[in-house]
Amino acid sequence: MIQPIAVVVSQAETEAERQSRLAWEADGIAEARASIAAGYFATPAEVNAWIDSVGTGSKIPAPYPRHPRSR
Repeated sequence: MIQPIAVVVSQAETEAERQSRLAWEADGIAEARASIAAGYFATPAEVNAWIDSVGTGSKIPAPYPRHPRSR
């Protein structure tokens, strides 16, 4: 059985590793916000197709935010 990621992480990481992970997550969030602010996004259909492929033998790559949003 696969455990939720929060359970796995809390059992395995040191405080230094936790701080490093939190910084990495913050960087990813900042990058995503900048991409959205610039008007780029992945369509819901692309995201749903990717989610549906996870755990199958035919996993597809995560969608890349490339569609400029009209303003």
